Amino acid sequence: MLLEDHGGWPGLLDRLCRGEDLSALEAEAVLAEILSGDAEPAQIAGFLVGLKVKGETAEETTGLVRAMVSKAEPLELPEGTIDIVGTGGVTSRRDAALNVSTMACFVAVGAGATVCKHGNRRASSTSGAFDLLEALGVDIDISPNELAVQVAEHRIGFAFARTFHPAMRFAGPIRAGLGIPTVFNVLGPLSHPGQPRRQLVGAADAALADRMVEVFRVNGSLHTWVVTGYDALDEISLTGTTRVVELREGKVREWILDPTDLGLSLVDPGELAGGGPERNAEITRMLFGGSETGARRDMVALNAGAGLVVAGIAEDIADGLERAMAAIADGSAAAALASITE
Repeated sequence: MLLEDHGGWPGLLDRLCRGEDLSALEAEAVLAEILSGDAEPAQIAGFLVGLKVKGETAEETTGLVRAMVSKAEPLELPEGTIDIVGTGGVTSRRDAALNVSTMACFVAVGAGATVCKHGNRRASSTSGAFDLLEALGVDIDISPNELAVQVAEHRIGFAFARTFHPAMRFAGPIRAGLGIPTVFNVLGPLSHPGQPRRQLVGAADAALADRMVEVFRVNGSLHTWVVTGYDALDEISLTGTTRVVELREGKVREWILDPTDLGLSLVDPGELAGGGPERNAEITRMLFGGSETGARRDMVALNAGAGLVVAGIAEDIADGLERAMAAIADGSAAAALASITE
C-alpha cells in the first residue's frame, strides 16, 4: 500500500490541517511508511501533532492499529491472558506519576489472573512502566520466545514495545521529543503483540474511551473496561467517580463506579503521588511488603480488582477488590514480583 496512492505527505498533512478525517486505509498507509523508515522526522511530527489537534477517529485508529500489528513480532499467550494499561493522563499527573497499572498487574497475578502488559519507557511522564520494571529488577530485554515461556510458567510478563515493535525506532525519538501524549499512547494497548481479548485500559477523556472501545469491539475483544477517572485520570480513581465503558461479548454499556460504594474513602490527589522510577519501585516494595496501607494501596487494589473482573475471576468489582486486597495482604502480589526478579 503506497502513501502516494492516497495523496502523498503534502496532501494528507494539508487535510489534517483543515480538520478532515482520513480513512482507515489512508491512516494505515501513513503509519506503514513511518514504520518502514521512509518518512522524514518533520513529516512524522507533523502527522502526530496534526492528528492530535484534529482529534483521531475510530476509523483512523483502526487503520493505525493494522499497520502496527502487521509490523509487530508475534507473541503466543495463554487463553484468558489480560492486559492492564493506561494511555497517559493529564499534565498534573505526569510530574509525579504513580505506576498504578504496572503495580496492579502483580496484584492481579497474585489473585489468580494471567497478565501480559504491553508498554514502554516514559514518553510524557516521570516514570513509564518499563522504567519502573527495570528499577524493580525485572529483565525488560528478554526475547519474544523467552517472554512467552515466562508468561506460561509464572502467569506474568511484560511485552516491551521496543522489542515487539522494532519499527517504532523510526518514530520513538520524535514521540519522546514532542513531550506530549500522541496517538501512540493509544496504539500501545490496542497493538498488543499477543492480541489478548480481555483488558483494563485507562483513557484520560470520554471521547478517547469511546473510540478505543469501538476498536476493541471491531477486533473481537471478549471483556474490556475502558475507564476514565475523575479529573482526567487514566485509571480508576480514588479522587472521585470513574466512568466505565464496558465491552462484553460484543455489547457496550456505560456506568459510573463510585469507590465510596465499595467502602473506600475519597482522597486528595497528593496522596496518590509517585515520582521517578526509583521512587515508584520503593512504593511498590512498601505496598507489597505491607507498610504502604493508605490511598496508593487502595488505588492499586481497586484497579487490580477491575482486572480480575475482565479476567473472569471476580464476579464484580466488589469481589475483585476483596481478592486484590487479600493478594497484597497474604504476600501473593510480592510473590508474583519475586517470580520474575529472583
